[in-house]
Amino acid sequence: MKLYYDSNCPVCRSFAKLLQKHLSDELEIIPLGEYAKDFKLELSNGEVLYGKEAIDALEREVPKVKDFFWMLPDSYKGKAMRKTYAFGKFLRRISNFFYKRRCEECG
Repeated sequence: MKLYYDSNCPVCRSFAKLLQKHLSDELEIIPLGEYAKDFKLELSNGEVLYGKEAIDALEREVPKVKDFFWMLPDSYKGKAMRKTYAFGKFLRRISNFFYKRRCEECG
């Protein structure tokens, strides 16, 4: 499986780094820079998923990803992963809003 992410986003970069460190044998992490609007997951069967669907499939196909939430009971780990994704998406939107509104010449 391959996971593509926005390498310009600090939240996405951190998540990708964590996945690379712990799941590199099961998942190939590929940076896309500004071209990535959201996570993109290419499954082994060729199916391509984006955003929340990609995160849900990642949880289903690579159950070890839920171990990042080790401090939670098992019944909460999937929910925590989806909430973390939603919060990260919110942070990306805010940072894109502020950074893209800056003047090109003076920053």
